[in-house]
Amino acid sequence: MGSRLNLAGIVIAISTLTACTPKPLPIPPPPPVIIAPPQPPARPLPPAGAAVTMAVPAVGFDGVRMTPNRGLSRDESIWHLRSAINVAALNCQGPVWNTIADNYNKLIVVHKSRLKAASKTVDGEYKVRYPGQNGLRVRDTKMTDLYNYFSLPTIKQEYCDAALAKSSEVLAIPSSALPEYSIGALSDIDGIFIRFFDAYAAYEFALADWNQKYAPPPAFAADPLAPVVFTPGT
Repeated sequence: MGSRLNLAGIVIAISTLTACTPKPLPIPPPPPVIIAPPQPPARPLPPAGAAVTMAVPAVGFDGVRMTPNRGLSRDESIWHLRSAINVAALNCQGPVWNTIADNYNKLIVVHKSRLKAASKTVDGEYKVRYPGQNGLRVRDTKMTDLYNYFSLPTIKQEYCDAALAKSSEVLAIPSSALPEYSIGALSDIDGIFIRFFDAYAAYEFALADWNQKYAPPPAFAADPLAPVVFTPGT
């Protein structure tokens, strides 16, 4: 009988201890995962360190950019190539490029007669092309534009390298072959500019797309069509 009482007391004691034992604290949920919004891609930049905005020749209906060197006569091609080498002789400075000036000085001596004939022919072409106007003045204006065109700084390295090669090659050909050589050589030089213009046009397209997707909205501006309210005394 006593054993049973002792056993009952032990059970009661264990139950009492169990009831008094604090319950374990619940495990807190893990902190929420914060996903940062995706960052926009970098804003497109102009090729070759060019200006953020600049005008490039448009593409014609034939898919070719309308540079000053397209649609030329044979004699115009001679004169434009001479101009390209002349600009390089003035603008391309350095131990290697300095040879261009020497080659240019030799060019106007070696091909003196053919260059003089080409210039005279081009004068006549401009008089016919611009009837009722001062054709020679138009030609002078276009030549100034051509010199500015060849002075584009962003492609100077490639342009000067090409002008150096052409200024050397042109000295080795007979004057009778100058028209055909000039057409091809001028196309090679102009291709440098066209590739840059194509790259710039691609940049403008990419920039417009970037602005549409990622540029911040413009600051609030008053509606110019909204009525203006005047306060008395103001």
